[in-house]
Amino acid sequence: MHNRGSNRKQFAVMAILVTGLFAGRLLSQENVATNRDTDGAAVKEAIQGFTTAFEKGDAEVAVAYLTSGAELVADDAPAVVGREAIQQALLAHFAKNSRVKIELAPDSIRFPSRDTAISEGLMRVVPEGGDPSHNNYSISLVREDGKWRITLIHEWPHEQPALEQLEWLVGTWISKQADAEIQTTYEWFGNKSFIRAQFFIREKDKSFTGMQMIGTDSQTGALRTWTFEVGGGFGEGFISREGKDWTFEMATTLPTGETLEVTNLLIQLDQDSFTWQPLNLTIDGEQFGDLPPAKVSRVPSN
Repeated sequence: MHNRGSNRKQFAVMAILVTGLFAGRLLSQENVATNRDTDGAAVKEAIQGFTTAFEKGDAEVAVAYLTSGAELVADDAPAVVGREAIQQALLAHFAKNSRVKIELAPDSIRFPSRDTAISEGLMRVVPEGGDPSHNNYSISLVREDGKWRITLIHEWPHEQPALEQLEWLVGTWISKQADAEIQTTYEWFGNKSFIRAQFFIREKDKSFTGMQMIGTDSQTGALRTWTFEVGGGFGEGFISREGKDWTFEMATTLPTGETLEVTNLLIQLDQDSFTWQPLNLTIDGEQFGDLPPAKVSRVPSN
Protein backbone atom coordinates (compact mmCIF):
# COMPACT_ATOMS: atom_id res chain seq x y z
CA MET A 1 0.00 0.00 0.00
CA HIS A 2 1.39 3.42 -0.87
CA ASN A 3 2.29 5.86 1.92
CA ARG A 4 -0.41 8.40 1.11
CA GLY A 5 -3.04 5.70 1.52
CA SER A 6 -1.56 4.59 4.83
CA ASN A 7 -1.44 8.13 6.19
CA ARG A 8 -4.97 8.76 5.01
CA LYS A 9 -6.21 5.74 6.92
CA GLN A 10 -4.34 6.74 10.06
CA PHE A 11 -5.95 10.16 10.12
CA ALA A 12 -9.34 8.69 9.23
CA VAL A 13 -9.11 6.46 12.29
CA MET A 14 -8.25 9.49 14.40
CA ALA A 15 -11.14 11.52 13.02
CA ILE A 16 -13.58 8.78 13.88
CA LEU A 17 -12.07 8.27 17.32
CA VAL A 18 -12.24 12.00 17.94
CA THR A 19 -15.82 11.39 19.05
CA GLY A 20 -14.31 9.54 22.00
CA LEU A 21 -15.56 6.15 20.93
CA PHE A 22 -13.57 3.30 19.41
CA ALA A 23 -15.07 2.04 16.20
CA GLY A 24 -12.45 -0.47 15.20
CA ARG A 25 -9.80 -0.28 12.51
CA LEU A 26 -10.47 0.93 9.00
CA LEU A 27 -10.51 -1.31 5.99
CA SER A 28 -7.31 -3.26 5.52
CA GLN A 29 -7.12 -2.13 1.94
CA GLU A 30 -8.51 0.83 0.02
CA ASN A 31 -11.74 0.27 -1.82
CA VAL A 32 -12.41 3.58 -3.53
CA ALA A 33 -15.77 3.86 -5.23
CA THR A 34 -16.27 5.52 -8.56
CA ASN A 35 -16.06 9.28 -8.24
CA ARG A 36 -19.60 10.67 -8.34
CA ASP A 37 -18.75 14.34 -7.84
CA THR A 38 -20.27 15.36 -11.18
CA ASP A 39 -23.47 13.42 -10.50
CA GLY A 40 -23.60 14.76 -6.95
CA ALA A 41 -23.42 18.34 -8.22
CA ALA A 42 -26.17 17.65 -10.77
CA VAL A 43 -28.39 16.09 -8.11
CA LYS A 44 -27.93 19.12 -5.85
CA GLU A 45 -28.71 21.42 -8.77
CA ALA A 46 -32.00 19.63 -9.50
CA ILE A 47 -33.07 19.74 -5.86
CA GLN A 48 -32.09 23.40 -5.54
CA GLY A 49 -33.94 24.23 -8.75
CA PHE A 50 -37.17 22.75 -7.39
CA THR A 51 -36.63 24.46 -4.02
CA THR A 52 -36.02 27.89 -5.56
CA ALA A 53 -39.13 27.61 -7.75
CA PHE A 54 -41.18 26.61 -4.69
CA GLU A 55 -39.91 29.64 -2.78
CA LYS A 56 -40.94 31.89 -5.68
CA GLY A 57 -44.37 30.27 -5.93
CA ASP A 58 -43.72 29.11 -9.50
CA ALA A 59 -45.46 25.75 -9.85
CA GLU A 60 -44.73 25.38 -13.56
CA VAL A 61 -40.98 25.74 -13.14
CA ALA A 62 -40.98 23.54 -10.02
CA VAL A 63 -42.60 20.55 -11.71
CA ALA A 64 -40.15 20.78 -14.62
CA TYR A 65 -37.64 19.16 -12.25
CA LEU A 66 -39.94 16.15 -11.69
CA THR A 67 -40.49 12.93 -13.57
CA SER A 68 -43.93 12.42 -15.12
CA GLY A 69 -44.86 9.91 -12.40
CA ALA A 70 -43.29 11.74 -9.45
CA GLU A 71 -44.80 11.43 -5.97
CA LEU A 72 -45.13 14.01 -3.21
CA VAL A 73 -45.59 12.36 0.20
CA ALA A 74 -46.19 14.09 3.53
CA ASP A 75 -47.22 12.43 6.79
CA ASP A 76 -50.19 14.75 7.31
CA ALA A 77 -51.78 14.49 3.83
CA PRO A 78 -52.55 11.94 1.10
CA ALA A 79 -49.79 11.33 -1.44
CA VAL A 80 -49.95 13.36 -4.64
CA VAL A 81 -48.93 11.34 -7.71
CA GLY A 82 -48.02 12.60 -11.17
CA ARG A 83 -46.47 15.82 -12.46
CA GLU A 84 -49.81 17.42 -13.40
CA ALA A 85 -51.43 16.57 -10.06
CA ILE A 86 -48.46 17.96 -8.19
CA GLN A 87 -48.59 21.18 -10.21
CA GLN A 88 -52.27 21.66 -9.30
CA ALA A 89 -51.50 20.91 -5.64
CA LEU A 90 -48.71 23.49 -5.64
CA LEU A 91 -50.94 26.11 -7.25
CA ALA A 92 -53.57 25.52 -4.56
CA HIS A 93 -50.93 25.72 -1.84
CA PHE A 94 -49.44 28.96 -3.17
CA ALA A 95 -52.89 30.54 -3.37
CA LYS A 96 -53.60 29.87 0.32
CA ASN A 97 -50.20 30.32 1.93
CA SER A 98 -47.53 33.02 2.14
CA ARG A 99 -44.09 32.57 0.63
CA VAL A 100 -41.48 30.64 2.58
CA LYS A 101 -37.72 30.40 2.71
CA ILE A 102 -36.41 26.84 2.56
CA GLU A 103 -33.00 25.84 3.87
CA LEU A 104 -31.81 22.30 3.17
CA ALA A 105 -29.11 20.65 5.25
CA PRO A 106 -28.39 17.36 3.43
CA ASP A 107 -26.92 14.58 5.53
CA SER A 108 -26.02 12.42 2.56
CA ILE A 109 -26.39 11.74 -1.15
CA ARG A 110 -26.33 8.06 -2.05
CA PHE A 111 -26.30 6.34 -5.44
CA PRO A 112 -28.00 2.90 -5.19
CA SER A 113 -27.31 2.43 -8.91
CA ARG A 114 -25.76 4.32 -11.81
CA ASP A 115 -28.94 6.23 -12.62
CA THR A 116 -30.63 6.58 -9.22
CA ALA A 117 -29.83 8.84 -6.27
CA ILE A 118 -31.24 9.52 -2.80
CA SER A 119 -30.65 12.71 -0.83
CA GLU A 120 -31.65 12.80 2.84
CA GLY A 121 -31.39 15.49 5.47
CA LEU A 122 -33.08 18.23 7.45
CA MET A 123 -35.30 20.97 6.00
CA ARG A 124 -35.81 24.32 7.72
CA VAL A 125 -38.92 26.18 6.52
CA VAL A 126 -39.22 29.87 7.43
CA PRO A 127 -42.57 31.50 6.54
CA GLU A 128 -42.89 35.25 6.09
CA GLY A 129 -43.52 36.70 9.54
CA GLY A 130 -43.74 33.27 11.15
CA ASP A 131 -41.71 30.85 13.21
CA PRO A 132 -39.46 28.31 11.48
CA SER A 133 -40.31 24.61 11.41
CA HIS A 134 -38.09 21.62 10.81
CA ASN A 135 -38.83 18.53 8.74
CA ASN A 136 -36.84 15.48 7.78
CA TYR A 137 -36.76 14.84 4.05
CA SER A 138 -35.85 12.11 1.61
CA ILE A 139 -35.66 12.94 -2.10
CA SER A 140 -35.22 10.22 -4.72
CA LEU A 141 -34.01 11.04 -8.23
CA VAL A 142 -33.48 9.18 -11.50
CA ARG A 143 -31.45 10.09 -14.55
CA GLU A 144 -33.65 10.45 -17.63
CA ASP A 145 -32.14 11.38 -21.00
CA GLY A 146 -28.99 12.57 -19.26
CA LYS A 147 -30.78 14.79 -16.71
CA TRP A 148 -31.43 14.13 -13.04
CA ARG A 149 -35.11 14.47 -12.18
CA ILE A 150 -36.95 14.10 -8.89
CA THR A 151 -39.19 11.05 -8.65
CA LEU A 152 -40.14 11.14 -4.94
CA ILE A 153 -40.25 13.83 -2.25
CA HIS A 154 -41.05 12.53 1.23
CA GLU A 155 -41.07 14.81 4.28
CA TRP A 156 -42.11 14.27 7.88
CA PRO A 157 -41.83 16.23 11.15
CA HIS A 158 -38.43 16.39 12.76
CA GLU A 159 -38.44 15.68 16.47
CA GLN A 160 -35.52 17.52 18.04
CA PRO A 161 -33.66 15.45 20.60
CA ALA A 162 -32.93 17.29 23.82
CA LEU A 163 -29.50 17.50 25.43
CA GLU A 164 -30.96 16.11 28.65
CA GLN A 165 -31.78 12.88 26.81
CA LEU A 166 -28.02 12.20 26.64
CA GLU A 167 -27.53 12.59 30.40
CA TRP A 168 -27.09 8.83 30.67
CA LEU A 169 -23.71 9.27 28.93
CA VAL A 170 -22.28 11.23 31.88
CA GLY A 171 -19.47 9.12 33.33
CA THR A 172 -16.44 7.27 32.01
CA TRP A 173 -16.58 4.74 29.18
CA ILE A 174 -14.04 2.36 27.67
CA SER A 175 -13.71 0.34 24.49
CA LYS A 176 -10.95 -2.10 23.61
CA GLN A 177 -10.12 -3.76 20.33
CA ALA A 178 -6.93 -5.38 19.10
CA ASP A 179 -4.03 -3.23 20.37
CA ALA A 180 -5.99 -0.04 21.01
CA GLU A 181 -7.94 1.31 23.95
CA ILE A 182 -10.25 4.32 24.03
CA GLN A 183 -11.41 5.96 27.25
CA THR A 184 -13.95 8.78 27.24
CA THR A 185 -15.30 10.83 30.10
CA TYR A 186 -18.55 12.77 29.66
CA GLU A 187 -19.47 15.54 32.10
CA TRP A 188 -21.84 18.47 32.31
CA PHE A 189 -20.28 21.81 31.41
CA GLY A 190 -21.46 25.17 32.70
CA ASN A 191 -25.02 25.27 33.95
CA LYS A 192 -25.79 22.05 32.08
CA SER A 193 -25.64 24.01 28.82
CA PHE A 194 -23.25 21.48 27.24
CA ILE A 195 -21.94 17.98 27.72
CA ARG A 196 -18.16 17.89 27.42
CA ALA A 197 -16.40 14.71 26.36
CA GLN A 198 -12.67 14.26 26.87
CA PHE A 199 -11.14 11.27 25.15
CA PHE A 200 -7.84 9.40 25.41
CA ILE A 201 -6.66 6.97 22.74
CA ARG A 202 -3.81 4.54 23.42
CA GLU A 203 -2.20 2.41 20.74
CA LYS A 204 1.03 0.52 21.35
CA ASP A 205 3.64 3.29 21.41
CA LYS A 206 1.27 6.18 20.62
CA SER A 207 -1.42 8.10 22.46
CA PHE A 208 -3.81 10.88 21.45
CA THR A 209 -6.29 13.09 23.20
CA GLY A 210 -9.01 15.58 22.36
CA MET A 211 -12.33 17.09 23.34
CA GLN A 212 -15.89 17.22 22.07
CA MET A 213 -18.70 19.58 23.09
CA ILE A 214 -22.35 18.58 22.68
CA GLY A 215 -24.98 21.30 22.86
CA THR A 216 -28.12 22.83 21.41
CA ASP A 217 -27.93 25.27 18.50
CA SER A 218 -29.82 28.33 19.75
CA GLN A 219 -30.86 29.32 16.21
CA THR A 220 -32.25 26.01 14.97
CA GLY A 221 -32.83 24.00 18.14
CA ALA A 222 -30.78 21.15 16.66
CA LEU A 223 -28.43 19.10 18.81
CA ARG A 224 -24.87 19.64 17.57
CA THR A 225 -21.29 18.56 18.20
CA TRP A 226 -17.98 20.44 18.02
CA THR A 227 -14.81 18.34 18.16
CA PHE A 228 -11.13 19.26 18.59
CA GLU A 229 -8.11 16.95 18.46
CA VAL A 230 -4.63 17.85 19.71
CA GLY A 231 -3.06 17.15 16.31
CA GLY A 232 -5.04 19.99 14.73
CA GLY A 233 -8.09 18.10 13.49
CA PHE A 234 -11.47 19.70 14.11
CA GLY A 235 -15.05 19.01 13.13
CA GLU A 236 -18.71 19.58 13.76
CA GLY A 237 -21.91 17.67 13.27
CA PHE A 238 -25.57 17.11 14.06
CA ILE A 239 -27.32 14.57 16.27
CA SER A 240 -30.72 12.97 15.69
CA ARG A 241 -32.59 10.27 17.57
CA GLU A 242 -35.07 7.49 16.92
CA GLY A 243 -35.86 5.50 20.04
CA LYS A 244 -32.60 4.19 21.49
CA ASP A 245 -30.78 4.79 18.20
CA TRP A 246 -28.74 8.00 17.98
CA THR A 247 -27.23 9.25 14.73
CA PHE A 248 -24.17 11.50 14.78
CA GLU A 249 -23.58 13.16 11.39
CA MET A 250 -20.02 14.42 11.31
CA ALA A 251 -17.72 16.41 9.02
CA THR A 252 -14.09 16.70 10.09
CA THR A 253 -11.10 18.58 8.72
CA LEU A 254 -8.13 16.27 9.21
CA PRO A 255 -4.63 17.52 10.09
CA THR A 256 -3.73 16.82 6.43
CA GLY A 257 -6.39 19.29 5.25
CA GLU A 258 -8.59 16.51 3.88
CA THR A 259 -12.29 16.34 4.74
CA LEU A 260 -13.73 13.24 6.39
CA GLU A 261 -17.51 12.75 6.46
CA VAL A 262 -19.18 9.92 8.35
CA THR A 263 -22.51 8.89 9.85
CA ASN A 264 -21.96 7.36 13.30
CA LEU A 265 -24.72 5.15 14.68
CA LEU A 266 -24.99 4.82 18.46
CA ILE A 267 -27.38 2.15 19.74
CA GLN A 268 -27.99 2.14 23.48
CA LEU A 269 -28.09 -1.42 24.82
CA ASP A 270 -28.71 -0.47 28.45
CA GLN A 271 -27.60 2.18 30.94
CA ASP A 272 -24.07 0.79 30.96
CA SER A 273 -23.34 -0.17 27.36
CA PHE A 274 -23.92 0.81 23.76
CA THR A 275 -22.57 0.05 20.30
CA TRP A 276 -20.96 2.56 17.95
CA GLN A 277 -20.71 2.06 14.19
CA PRO A 278 -19.34 4.44 11.52
CA LEU A 279 -21.31 4.30 8.25
CA ASN A 280 -20.85 5.85 4.79
CA LEU A 281 -17.28 6.91 5.53
CA THR A 282 -15.72 9.20 2.90
CA ILE A 283 -12.46 11.16 2.69
CA ASP A 284 -12.46 13.97 0.13
CA GLY A 285 -15.32 12.20 -1.65
CA GLU A 286 -13.59 8.79 -1.79
CA GLN A 287 -15.89 6.17 -0.29
CA PHE A 288 -14.59 3.68 2.28
CA GLY A 289 -17.94 2.13 3.20
CA ASP A 290 -19.05 0.99 6.67
CA LEU A 291 -17.06 -0.24 9.65
CA PRO A 292 -18.22 -3.00 12.02
CA PRO A 293 -19.91 -1.94 15.28
CA ALA A 294 -17.85 -1.80 18.47
CA LYS A 295 -19.16 -2.24 22.00
CA VAL A 296 -18.52 0.53 24.53
CA SER A 297 -18.95 -0.13 28.28
CA ARG A 298 -19.27 2.12 31.30
CA VAL A 299 -16.40 2.10 33.80
CA PRO A 300 -17.90 1.44 37.27
CA SER A 301 -17.53 4.40 39.63
CA ASN A 302 -15.51 3.83 42.78
